Amino acid sequence: MFSNKALRCPRLWRGLRWAGICLSVGVLTACAQPKSLYSWDSYQPMVYAYLQEEGEDYAAQVQTLEENVESARATDQALPPGFRAHLGLLYLKLGDGAKAVEQWEGEKNAFPESSPFMNFLLRHTTAQADVPAQAQ
Repeated sequence: MFSNKALRCPRLWRGLRWAGICLSVGVLTACAQPKSLYSWDSYQPMVYAYLQEEGEDYAAQVQTLEENVESARATDQALPPGFRAHLGLLYLKLGDGAKAVEQWEGEKNAFPESSPFMNFLLRHTTAQADVPAQAQ
């Protein structure tokens, strides 16, 4: 493949060495995973269980999601879109409308594009809260 003269050429070896180094660096960096933008933890399986009606224990789901909030704060990661909205829904199912409203306001602030839906939920939640007060 190479002649004897080519094998003795230091310039060729230097070029091959740099090519090998560049190839090694390229292969090793291509395998690196990019850092996730959000702290997903158990949010997706929790939503799936909720939608499949397997997760009827709303208090346990709230506790798990609150632990996810703490771990996201500890690792300085953002919560994913819909996380606070789902947590607010669970709080509402448990009868804690104030915490639900707090979570929905947080979702609206974190993701302004969710404002129309969050405003819809907030309007209907406050309207339902006013009905029992008027009945008494």
